[in-house]
Amino acid sequence: MSWIGWQIDYLLLLQSFRDLSGHIFDNFFLTVTRFGEIAIPAMFMSFVYWCWNKKAGIYIIWSYMFGFITNMFLKTTACIYRPWILDSRVVPLEQAFPAATGYSFPSGHTAGAMTTWGSTAVIFWKNKYVRYGCMGLILLVMFSRNYLGVHTPQDVIVSFGVCLFILFIVKRVLEWESEGKNRDLVLIGIITLINILLLLYVNLKSYPMDYVNGQLLFNPCPVKTDSFARIGTAMGIFYGWLLEKRFINFDPKMGNYLHKIIRGIVGFVVVYLFSTLGETVFVNYIGEKAGLFVDYFVIGLFITFIYPYAIKLSCGNNK
Repeated sequence: MSWIGWQIDYLLLLQSFRDLSGHIFDNFFLTVTRFGEIAIPAMFMSFVYWCWNKKAGIYIIWSYMFGFITNMFLKTTACIYRPWILDSRVVPLEQAFPAATGYSFPSGHTAGAMTTWGSTAVIFWKNKYVRYGCMGLILLVMFSRNYLGVHTPQDVIVSFGVCLFILFIVKRVLEWESEGKNRDLVLIGIITLINILLLLYVNLKSYPMDYVNGQLLFNPCPVKTDSFARIGTAMGIFYGWLLEKRFINFDPKMGNYLHKIIRGIVGFVVVYLFSTLGETVFVNYIGEKAGLFVDYFVIGLFITFIYPYAIKLSCGNNK
């Protein structure tokens, strides 16, 4: 049996289980898989950064963003099609289609879950409930991608392994940065170069253009367009981190519990508005790709710099 053959058989087995069980587990796994999508991780890491512990928030945010851009590089390099393209017998759950964009390998949801909840487990490693809870959630997200029929086992396993390495690297990089003067500038220079090269790579490389019965199996153009939003987010996040570190140095412990809850809700609303209304405005005025880059750059900058500055102004210099 071929390497991909047993994986397809496994997905077909899960597909049969979905049908035989009357789809009673569908809603559960559709909910679980959202813990690997951008919305829940983004809200969680932003809340940690804005309202609880800045150092922990930075570790989670950095881990997520490095997983974010590494996943994009690997996806556009491997160019492996989704399971239903590899084998027409695979029929994913219809509700899972909207979040199953781009190429298949490695799994972006697994990367999001592993970097968010994996970094949280590292921070709270001594707390066995948090540690095992996060580990269990990661495994559930991984399995959900197979259960829903949108990823093969190799997609989730490789993504898990890559992000495990990222968690280790990010921890060491942040430790290295904190131990020397101006190392933040060195890091931001390296990160800027990586992001520029990645944006050029994704948009200039060649992609497979396979046809079946005159129909293109997968159109890579949306992948190229989406890269501007992804790189814009990363650049905004990292430049915001540098600006906050050098000029703001806010303390998320400022304010009481009610203030922190309101702070989190207001921040989430602003980010949501920027990701919906802002995208339309920027795209209409400066074009699709540039508009996406600018809009998501502003969102990233808002999370790590603009909103922390607003928090410090609103709370004053005292806790």
